[in-house]
Amino acid sequence: MSKILLIDDDSMVLQLLKHFLENEGYLVKTANTSRDGLELARHQPYFLAIVDLLMPVVDGYEVCRRLRELGVENILVLTDRQDERSVIRALEVGADAYLYKPFELPVLLAKIRTLLRRSGLHTPQICRQYDDGHLHIDLDRRLVELDGHTVQLTATEFRLLAILLQNVGRVVPHEELISKIWGGSKKSGLTSLKLYVYYLRRKIEDQPKDPYYVLAEWGIGYRLREPATESLPEK
Repeated sequence: MSKILLIDDDSMVLQLLKHFLENEGYLVKTANTSRDGLELARHQPYFLAIVDLLMPVVDGYEVCRRLRELGVENILVLTDRQDERSVIRALEVGADAYLYKPFELPVLLAKIRTLLRRSGLHTPQICRQYDDGHLHIDLDRRLVELDGHTVQLTATEFRLLAILLQNVGRVVPHEELISKIWGGSKKSGLTSLKLYVYYLRRKIEDQPKDPYYVLAEWGIGYRLREPATESLPEK
């Protein structure tokens, strides 16, 4: 999965972009200070960093230069400054592309996909439907059915199921699920996560205590069983 690092001192912008990009299939880490962003880049690779130029303490130009030294392959800068000199300076210190604020989210996505193609990477393909002849899920229609009968899920239950489907067959860590659903830490959210997994299993599993679809990897996370490679349980 393509990993993106967001660095911006505006928490609302970070939350909006993180939610949008995760829904598009990207793995996103955020930092609201330059120092935190650079620290994240030191410890794991990112194919793209999105950086606000007007960062306090360590400005966006210096962040771009250091990110390039740390091996970040692509850097996209966001700027409120509607002047060519700021953009040229950012490009000279390491940025690959830029966007003027405010911008439309589809434009941001197009920029990211362009950088992906240039790097020889592929746009993540998000699974949005699931059908094994027993359980049917359609994220675009917000529809869940068991043997043709509609299953009513709460917003949180549906969000949990959607994240698992978008990563079907892959174990999604507890921390990632908690962050995407509630935005909290593992310590504060693990109990809630287990509770909603229990609720979800009661609605989509034939035997909730011996689940077939929502599987636990103890101490790690949960995964949704792939429909094409593993056979259905006998009734």
